[in-house]
Formats: sequence, C-alpha cells, structure tokens
Amino acid sequence: MRTLVWFRSDLRIHDNTALHHAARQSPRGVVALFILSPAEWKAHDYAPARIHFWLKSLAELSAALASRNIPLVIATAAKPSDVPALVLAATKRHTCDALAFNKEYELNESNRDAATLALFEREGIPAHAHTDQSILEPGTLRTGEGRWYTVFTPFKKAAYAHLLKLHGSAAMPPLLPAPKKQEPTGISSDPIPPTIVGCEHTPAPLDAEQRSWLSNLHGGLAAGESAASKRLAWFSKDRLHAYKAGRDTPSLDATSLLSPALAIGTISPRQCLAAALDVNRELFPKLNHSATPGSSLLDAGSDGVATWISEILWREFYIHILVGFPRVCMHRAFRPATERLRWKVDASHFTAWCEGRTGVPLVDAGMRQLRAIGWMHNRVRMVTAMFLAKNLFLDWRLGEKFFMNHLIDGFLASNNGGWQWSASTGTDAAPYFRIMNPASQSATCDPTGEYIRRWVPELRGVSGKDIHEPWELAPLLRAKLEYPAEPIVDLRKSRAAAIEAFQALA
Repeated sequence: MRTLVWFRSDLRIHDNTALHHAARQSPRGVVALFILSPAEWKAHDYAPARIHFWLKSLAELSAALASRNIPLVIATAAKPSDVPALVLAATKRHTCDALAFNKEYELNESNRDAATLALFEREGIPAHAHTDQSILEPGTLRTGEGRWYTVFTPFKKAAYAHLLKLHGSAAMPPLLPAPKKQEPTGISSDPIPPTIVGCEHTPAPLDAEQRSWLSNLHGGLAAGESAASKRLAWFSKDRLHAYKAGRDTPSLDATSLLSPALAIGTISPRQCLAAALDVNRELFPKLNHSATPGSSLLDAGSDGVATWISEILWREFYIHILVGFPRVCMHRAFRPATERLRWKVDASHFTAWCEGRTGVPLVDAGMRQLRAIGWMHNRVRMVTAMFLAKNLFLDWRLGEKFFMNHLIDGFLASNNGGWQWSASTGTDAAPYFRIMNPASQSATCDPTGEYIRRWVPELRGVSGKDIHEPWELAPLLRAKLEYPAEPIVDLRKSRAAAIEAFQALA
C-alpha cells in the first residue's frame, strides 16, 4: 500500500496526524502533495507576505520529507473547483492506494474537502480526513441542550473537563513523532517556486531601530517548522511563566509570536498545549495527581501558563464557531440584529486608518507595524479594530479584509472572531458601550512610548507622556511635528455616537 498525503495548512513533519498514520500504514512508501492555488488565495484575501512565508516553509518541509524518502510533488489549480480532480490525478499518477489529509474548517475549504472525499468514494479509493488543525474536533463540545457553545468561558470549562476525562491528569495524548524513513518510491520531489505570479511579496523598508527590534525576536516570525519549534522552546522556558504580566505591552518580546506558525501549521496547537503543560508539570508536580477542574495542569499553577492555555482555547473556540455558524464565513455578523447598523462611508477616514495617519499614535503605530512586517501585537489589534468600528464607525468587514490582505498570520477563524468582538457584532462581543479609548490604552500598555516611537518616527522627539496625546502639546510644539495636529475624529463625540447607534437597535 502507498498513501498520498495532501498537505495544506499543516506544513510540518512532527505531530502531523495525517502524515503519522499514512507513514505507519504504507509499506510501499508515502508521497506528499501540495497544490498551489493562487486564485483561491486571492479570493480569500491571503496576504503576499503570508504566501511568501508559506512557500519558504514549504521548501523546508520538502527537505525534511526527502530525508525520510517522502517526495513532495506540486500541482497548480487554475481555479478552486479544480482541486479535487488534481488530488485524484496525483493519486493515480503515483500509484497510490489511499489518500490522507488533515481537515480544514472554513466553509469553502470544508466544501472542497467534502467534494474530494465524494470523488474518491466514487473511484473506490479510500480517503481519510483527520482532526489536526484543532485540538478537539469542532462539535465535540455541546451544551446540555445539545447546542453549540456561543460564549467562551463555558466552552473553556467544557474543554478542560473533556480533556481531563479523556486523558486524565496528563490532559492530552502524547504528541505524534515524525515519521521514520520510508520505503523509497523512485519519485522525485518537485521544486518549490520562490514566488507566485500575482502574489509577489516586496518587504517594506525598515529603519535602523525597526530592523534592530526585528532581529532580536529570538526567531519569532521566521518561516519553517524548525524556527517555530525553537521559538516555542524559548518562549516556554524564558517567557511563558510571566506571560500574563507582559502580554499586553507591545514594546516587549513577551508573547509567543507563534500565530503565523499556527496559521500555516508549522507547529500544532497540541505542541503549544503540551509545552504549556510541561511548564506547569515542572513547576507544580503535585498537580499531576489531580483531575479536578480548578486544580489541574490546565487551569492552575502558573498564571502565565493558565492564561496562555486560555488563549490557545480561544483559537479552538473561534474554529468551533466557524463550523457551528457558517454565516461568519460569508461576511455576515454573528449577531444578526447588528446587520441593521448603518455604518458610515468615508473613504478618506478609511485610507487614513489603513496608512496609519489617524492622528492617534497607538493606532497609527499598529497600522504601520502591520504594513511593515505583516504582524501586529494582539492588544494593538483590538485597539485599532475598535477605533475603526466604533470611533470611525466604518464597517468592520473593511478592516477584517484589510488585515487579511496584510497579515502573515491571517487565519479566518481568529481574524473574524477578533474583528466581530471589537465591533460588538460577534459571539462574546465586547458590550457596545465598552469602547477602548486609544489614548488611555496607549498610556497603560505603552507607558514609556517605546512602541509608538518605534513605528511612528515623527514622534520620536516627543518626550514623556505627551506622546500618547500629542494634540495636547502647545501649538508651537505641535506645529513642528510632521504628524496630524489632532485625531481625524473627536474621540469622546465619536464614542457617544457609536453607543447611540447601538442603542437604536434595541
């Protein structure tokens, strides 16, 4: 038997469910397949930076597979609907007897996979879809009434209870090892293109301070499985215990920076959970013997560990929402009543937000960081998103699309979930009257102004706390800055207008 393993957003050899099972069951060897689908990527707003990251990671994957006698062959789909037939053609061309792949949960991807399974069934070829992108298969957890969870905290509690029931105090099964060297197939790997026509990525120029910061990230934002594994090991050892205290300070290298790796699968969520549990197990060995929620390796011990595990489960929750409520994949609000909001239409305000020229330093710093490196600190994502949806009162879907067009870690479940939270249109949404003040957020999360000065060079000469509200400077000082004299909207008045608009829905 020979199995074709179809890779997508799972570009790793360790803890890869489909690859692991295929390698164990294929005495005639394993063939790997990746399909380049530029039309699909464009339709899904994938950023050129993400595609570049993907291709670099794919090249590393090809080498790792080759060391185990697994060739990686490449096909190109002219349109998304061609994909199932291309998978079948590769299966037959390379005399494979079965297909294995890991599930994806976005609506279009789920439909594509269903079409592939149906085609293979008609052809009489076994095909196996594995749970891998999430720790728990969506739908595993239901309320007492059999409904999908729509609030995170009960979902998290149910996830803890489920993991402890299945796996006891270990809280999860052992990670899957990389496959052993396989029987040679005689098939050569295809070259990985360094770029895709129409999806070219041109890195933004960075100044000396920005380059210095980027070079000191301990491997963060680097492509490939090896870089992701090293970053997880460093984060677990040197940062995880203090994660809760430092995660909201964007000037610090205090978060995992693993969202790009999770988005394309150069690391698995199980590997992240296992690393967190190992830290708790080392620090609090007595927790190993407890399977009681509230005193387990999952939700007790180190505050930093418990907080990061909660963040891992937020990702699970948003995947769960994609499957249970597919309208969120179709540019629809989770809360249908909010579809009646009459968002403003103001191209100049949207352009200023996109370019980081709003006159609000923390917002502008975040947007410039996004455009420069394809990534933005999570706290700043919330601030910039809420400024667009609440202060500018522009349709959150404009921001969601812009983020996906630029994020190296663009992942529909998390991006949509975060935007709908910020716009108060989604599950677990921030109450409409809770609107982050970007100036006070700036003072709290970037008290020294280091983050703002890094990404808004025009303000590097502003000292002390003035950097958070430069519009309060004396007129002569303000006139010397090559920066907007005041925010493009009045923060107080725009907040009141947003609250009034939401109240009108009642």
